[in-house]
Amino acid sequence: MAYPGRNRIGAILCLVLLAGCGRGERTTDDPVAQNVAVAAAEGTSANVAAAVDCSNRPDFVPIYAGAEITRCVAGPDGLAKGHVSGTIVYETMAAPRDVLGWSRAQANASGLRYRRESETMYAAGDEARRSVMIVVDRHDGGTRVTVNWGRGT
Repeated sequence: MAYPGRNRIGAILCLVLLAGCGRGERTTDDPVAQNVAVAAAEGTSANVAAAVDCSNRPDFVPIYAGAEITRCVAGPDGLAKGHVSGTIVYETMAAPRDVLGWSRAQANASGLRYRRESETMYAAGDEARRSVMIVVDRHDGGTRVTVNWGRGT
């Protein structure tokens, strides 16, 4: 025997149950997650907010003054227990040569030693604990800079 209102009641019950899911208060101590949550609440999509959050970048990773960060990702990389690496991409109106020279000076000042360099790239590191590679290229009348870094424990 069929019950005509049965499907409608089932659908309404499903909607009520789904509406109740996820209503509990959720908190996190992760500063990146907190920044993403705040940005999402203010209308910035979570993937964009997560992509440009550089709060966890190491102090030996140089960012040129006044630069606009367009991408920033970091996390465990599986090279060794506790090893983390990341990539930051930013744009600035400064000339590539100026940005690369400044970046080289910053890396050296943080105690990293020269590994290799070209007209558009500088790489430095110390043992297997810290490393940085800066690559510059002309972009939209300015410079796009890609910084790859790694840090062990």
